[in-house]
Amino acid sequence: MLYINEWFPNPVGNDATGEFVELYNSSASATNLNGYTLGDGAKKRFSLSGYSVPPGGYLVLKKAQDKLALKNTDGAVLLYGSGGQLVDSANFAGAAPEGKSFSRVDYGTAPIAHFAFEYPTPGAANKTIDTVVSSRDYPMGVSLSPQLSSPGFVIVMFGVASFFLIFFIYVIKKNRNISNFFFGGDEEGGV
Repeated sequence: MLYINEWFPNPVGNDATGEFVELYNSSASATNLNGYTLGDGAKKRFSLSGYSVPPGGYLVLKKAQDKLALKNTDGAVLLYGSGGQLVDSANFAGAAPEGKSFSRVDYGTAPIAHFAFEYPTPGAANKTIDTVVSSRDYPMGVSLSPQLSSPGFVIVMFGVASFFLIFFIYVIKKNRNISNFFFGGDEEGGV
């Protein structure tokens, strides 16, 4: 199996010299990458023809080689096979923390790959240091849940708030002591 093992979209300093994508070959034989391509989530793809990955080994492609523009926010890397089919992909939402790579932390066969922002280990096994599986830093002005900003949700919330306000006023008016406390009223011994 050939995996996107780690990629480094937001290195400290100059992105052009620090960015890289690393592939990992978990099989017992070398994998020839003729016909394979690597994409950055946009329309741009880089041909991996001429490259191979040794058995149980890594291939590190620096930005100067692959010319891919790894996005620091809402980034993606896609690996396509020789027939054009999607072989593997990795993406994150939000902003990539500076100085950490998006690293695979699980090689299970589940349909969802597990990645985390970790310290980069190009050409070596990933090290899981942080305790979180992923980090999500959301940009300002982007709704976390579009349903919460929909007109229907606002109308429902206004109705619920109105119901509780009316209920609160009703309870206060029905209880003389509470009503006197909030709205004033008869003083003891008054006429």
